[in-house]
Amino acid sequence: MNDFRIKNLKDLEKFALKFADELKGGEIIGLIGDLGAGKTSFVQYLAKALGVKTAVKSPTFILMQVFETCAAARKRGITELCHVDAYRLNDMTELKTIGFDDYARDKKTVCLVEWADRTPEIRLYQGYREISFGFGLDEERVIKVSK
Repeated sequence: MNDFRIKNLKDLEKFALKFADELKGGEIIGLIGDLGAGKTSFVQYLAKALGVKTAVKSPTFILMQVFETCAAARKRGITELCHVDAYRLNDMTELKTIGFDDYARDKKTVCLVEWADRTPEIRLYQGYREISFGFGLDEERVIKVSK
């Protein structure tokens, strides 16, 4: 597990850019952390790094959004970014009901699932990784990435 200390949004953007460079497609990234810890901001910066042109907002009420990536990301094998907010879900069945499996099993899609701890069975998917967002001193965020 790698730990990163983020002091401001610029640091978070740099972290997201570096993380995006490691993606190949087919990954499912569970995002864990309290409200306001930086999960949605991370998704927005990662989407930007993958060339998503549409504004990315937390899909709290619509639960899932899918975005097309830019030509450079597609050349690397990533055609779509699937963003899920699992906060309002009760279990994995509800996640599957909204069509998550179609994207999670697509090797050309990267899935980002906020509040992934609400559906712990998601950890069983091939390609699953987890990022935990926590609070450090002052305004600092502590990000832990598991492989």
